[in-house]
Amino acid sequence: MEPSIKIHCLIVPSKPTPLIGDLIEYKGKSIPLPSVTGPESLDFDGNGLGPYTGVSDGRIFRWNGHSRGWAEFAFPLPNRNRTLCDGNVAIDVEELCGRPLGLQFHRRTGKLYIADAYLGLLVVGRSGGLAKQVATAAEGQPFLFTNGVDVDQKTGIVYFTDTSSLFHRRDWMRVMVMADATGRFLKYNPSTGKTTVLLRGLMFPNGVALSKDGKFALIVETTTKRVILYWLKGPNKGQVRTFAQLLWTPDNIRTTSQGDFWVAVSSPGSDVIGVKMDFQGRHTALLWRTSMNDTVSEVKDHRGRLWLGSVESSSVSLSTI
Repeated sequence: MEPSIKIHCLIVPSKPTPLIGDLIEYKGKSIPLPSVTGPESLDFDGNGLGPYTGVSDGRIFRWNGHSRGWAEFAFPLPNRNRTLCDGNVAIDVEELCGRPLGLQFHRRTGKLYIADAYLGLLVVGRSGGLAKQVATAAEGQPFLFTNGVDVDQKTGIVYFTDTSSLFHRRDWMRVMVMADATGRFLKYNPSTGKTTVLLRGLMFPNGVALSKDGKFALIVETTTKRVILYWLKGPNKGQVRTFAQLLWTPDNIRTTSQGDFWVAVSSPGSDVIGVKMDFQGRHTALLWRTSMNDTVSEVKDHRGRLWLGSVESSSVSLSTI
């Protein structure tokens, strides 16, 4: 039975969640991209290869090591205009070429799910190539700003966000300035092809991360600087609450292999780029760096090293510690 759709109304804590852990200085090296920008999100396949990342011209690239570098893995649209799109870095062309933001593998099947800001929810097989649209609307409302995505590795259910029902990604600042509350949290069932709205009335829903046991999902709400918890299973199924309140503006959120969460954050004048939280929402670490040329959109923990994605940068960063 599908959970009922809820319009959430949460009380924002008067004070941000306190830090109970460590301050970590990020020391990393950059891996430049080939004539494109904006590696928003990062993931590794079931064999540990990658990272894979979506970039400004609509394609997905895979890192094959320093000897082979980056290579195209997937692309959207069967009639893609490569002359116009390949190598594009202009935001006004994104609608024609696609703009992948969040991405996540279902490791058992090898399928990569992609939240494309303009084209909706896409999927591509383990061999790459053409990414196919699997969801472009829900309840008759087209997706205008598909953003974050995560996959339940046991069930294959895909959870994702649509940031706004009024504005496209190119107008992302208007979503925040106007306090747009038309965002939605959704799920897609590959077995049935059905897309269901789980939450509506969200203010810039962004990154999504499932708990390690799959019992709840965390949704970043950028405008309000908070992380929302939505129960997927158990006696509280369908209920929602504030999980953490942040001082900084959050973007993507990722689950670590230990069951913690990394939230990428940014704020003018601050060196903080990430907040690590435990399963209770307590801030257990702050990640910071002295060089702040580009904002950080994602902190990905893979095999004990931290990888940084950035919607502004022309490279991916890898920690050297």
